[in-house]
Amino acid sequence: MAATARPATDAAARHAGLTRLRFFLIGWVVLYHLNLPLHVADGWPWAGPLLWHGYLGVDGFFLLSGFALWLGYGTRPPRGAAGIGRFLLRRVAKIWPLHLAALLALALLVAVITALGVPINDPDRFAARDFVLQMLLLNGWETTERFSWNYPSWALSVEWAGYLAFPALLAGLLRLPRSLAALVPVLGFAGLWLLAQHPPNNSLNHTLHLGLVRFGLEFAIGLGLGRLATEGRMPRALPWLAAAALPAGLWLWQDALAVLGLAGVMLAVWQAGLRATAPARPGLLLRLGEASFGIYLGWVFVEVGVVGAIRLLQPGFAGSLAIMAAGFVATLAVGWCAWRWVEVPAHRWILARTSGAGALPRPGHAGPPQRPGRPKAAWKPGV
Repeated sequence: MAATARPATDAAARHAGLTRLRFFLIGWVVLYHLNLPLHVADGWPWAGPLLWHGYLGVDGFFLLSGFALWLGYGTRPPRGAAGIGRFLLRRVAKIWPLHLAALLALALLVAVITALGVPINDPDRFAARDFVLQMLLLNGWETTERFSWNYPSWALSVEWAGYLAFPALLAGLLRLPRSLAALVPVLGFAGLWLLAQHPPNNSLNHTLHLGLVRFGLEFAIGLGLGRLATEGRMPRALPWLAAAALPAGLWLWQDALAVLGLAGVMLAVWQAGLRATAPARPGLLLRLGEASFGIYLGWVFVEVGVVGAIRLLQPGFAGSLAIMAAGFVATLAVGWCAWRWVEVPAHRWILARTSGAGALPRPGHAGPPQRPGRPKAAWKPGV
């Protein structure tokens, strides 16, 4: 039996279950990054498939981005210069202030550390050209070959490319005959499978190179699944069957299969939310899901402390576990503060001073997700 969809409105884009899912995705990404220097998976081999594949949390965000934008705009696409301008303004107001604040804070941190005479790992990462590319969110567009500054922003950069392309992509998807709409996710998954075979990674852990392709395929899959789901053409059992591909993909080390499972989880959560009542008050997971963007951008600052603790303590396995737990909690705390005191106020301030931009939802009802990741082989200790 197919799911009955709600109209695509702002409220749909603030689906509480999908917002909570963002917390689990960003938590997975953070654990992945913590495991890179701490090697907890070496002591817990059973956790290896989960920890070493945490970069796939980024793929979950890319799927969610397309899906949530369909929920929000599928029945009211931005049209004309004014409509597209309002859409892009809301995206800029959402992502750019916190991105810029994090980048400037990191520049200040690098300057202080340099002034104190503390050696910096690979100082060429902090070149002026890379700063400008990152500030303009161009660093994920095949413009550089090295991670620099707030390196996770490569994912934000490709998301920005998706936002620029979204009005045209949505118009094309709306014109696609109903009988052909299913080809969008089918061809998207076929593309992901081919991309996962691409050397040298033989995975989906492509970032500065081919990261834009990785995002584009998953963004299109999310849009296509959004249309199928809201048109009532998604059999209720199908998402649960697809979700089984997630553990199978992790166990078999097949990233494309795992992403299929992530899509199933996303759809199952959405279906469950159609029958759920809105929470009276935002719970902890909802708040942390809303803060996922801040958590992501704040990780690089916690990484400095984690690397310092490793150098100072040279921990064994138990110590590494303790540092991982502390680093995880610290990243959530930094991210929540960034969301509460920078992202939300800046978003409100920009929209309040721009006519026709629309009202900003109150905290507790965040819009479409943002996200993050980085390849295992490219890790270098923090600043």
